[in-house]
Amino acid sequence: MKNFIRFFLVFFLPFIVSCKDKNDKLKDGINISNSFIEDLDFNKYKYNGEYIEQIEVSYLEDQSFRNNFFKFLTSRNFDQGQYEQVFFIKLLLVRIQQLDDLRSYYFLSLIFNDQNLGYYLEDYELDLFQLFLYKPSYFIKGEYKYKQNKLVDYLNQNLPQAFLTNKDYFYKNIVDINFQKNALLISEDIVNKFSIPDLKKRIEQCEKIEAIFSPSYDTGWKNKTLMYYNLYRYIDDSILNKLDKNEVSFYNVKYKPFFKSYIIKGESTEYFIHDSDGYTNLRKDKNTSSEVLEKITSGEQVDVLDQSGDWWLIKTKNGKQGYVHKSRIK
Repeated sequence: MKNFIRFFLVFFLPFIVSCKDKNDKLKDGINISNSFIEDLDFNKYKYNGEYIEQIEVSYLEDQSFRNNFFKFLTSRNFDQGQYEQVFFIKLLLVRIQQLDDLRSYYFLSLIFNDQNLGYYLEDYELDLFQLFLYKPSYFIKGEYKYKQNKLVDYLNQNLPQAFLTNKDYFYKNIVDINFQKNALLISEDIVNKFSIPDLKKRIEQCEKIEAIFSPSYDTGWKNKTLMYYNLYRYIDDSILNKLDKNEVSFYNVKYKPFFKSYIIKGESTEYFIHDSDGYTNLRKDKNTSSEVLEKITSGEQVDVLDQSGDWWLIKTKNGKQGYVHKSRIK
């Protein structure tokens, strides 16, 4: 008997647990009271006689079931008070907020790609942006796993335009600001609109910067002071320790370029070569076997053009551009 129990625990119990995890319902793990979206009404909207939040997630992974369900959502008439499609979208957004189940990313991406359902997401653009800033690693993992990129491409292309301060506008309109390092700025006014408490708390722990705008039509022809948070380190810190090696490479290639044009360089940011050998090699490509373009003496100041990955693109005092390992730059 003991041997049978031991056999059961070793071989069958993990299978039963995994099946339970796989077949959890859409509502499982969701705390309505902590939802960042209002009016998430359970026990209200049904599909085939069952409340939508009671549908097992594994059913939606089945293409045939999912196609029929999406057809049902499409058939609902929003103008007649039939809000099943909106409820499902809100439910997915809250699942992303509260759970790390990547299947919710997959379903939301399919909604975004569906011409009959995707436009309902337009009313939740602020919520999408919040979620990306709150859980950027989740979206990277989701895209990497499911190869569904249109939703994240949309977020990456529109989030900076909507929330971040463009450096060209910044330089043209700011008359006084003080920060020592690179900055990726989001205004305090925008952060105050966020409805995810943990996200607001994280951002409020970032460097806070005061900016005085010069008189213009937008400021009523008076100097205007605004407060900003610096997200320059926040993005990397929220991502890199939660991704595996392949996902980090994917992030560096796919995501960083979207934010690059919004990085504002601090006036006092200076970089110098530091190598115990007394010099380091400027390489043509990002590896130690690449052609040496120049030997740079320790202590020489260089301009850093791109900090992506372990090899940074720099320009020497002689005007040559190439790559140096970041460990040799201080």
